[in-house]
Amino acid sequence: GVAIRLPAVEPCYGILVLVLPEEGDRIWSSAEREIVEGVADQVAVALSHAAIIEESLLIREKLMEQNIALQRSKELAMNANEAMCSFWAVMSQEMIRQSQSYAAIMSVLQIENWVSEEQRKIVDAMAKMGLLLSGLIKVERE
Repeated sequence: GVAIRLPAVEPCYGILVLVLPEEGDRIWSSAEREIVEGVADQVAVALSHAAIIEESLLIREKLMEQNIALQRSKELAMNANEAMCSFWAVMSQEMIRQSQSYAAIMSVLQIENWVSEEQRKIVDAMAKMGLLLSGLIKVERE
């Protein structure tokens, strides 16, 4: 799975300061105070939304970075797999050639009359093993 570390959200505090003109003593009505409190509440909501948007942008950026890293990892894995397949294709081809050469030499030795019975059994067993090995390599390739 993919783990996402979210930035720690610290509470933000703000103070709304209302500066009154110096001329005269003004008495605020309750409706005016409610308007000021409403504006303060709206500013607090706007600041909260801004913090949420900033946090979501940070998360989006981290996800994009992780996506890029995952894409790189995927490409590297595919390249490694392709290299391994190429290696096994070449190796199995070379092993088949060698086992076929081995089997050919053993078949020539089987034809020879100069070998003793014990040598013939050894040569027969070796020839069978060469053919078996060649067959196993062919099956593995498929």
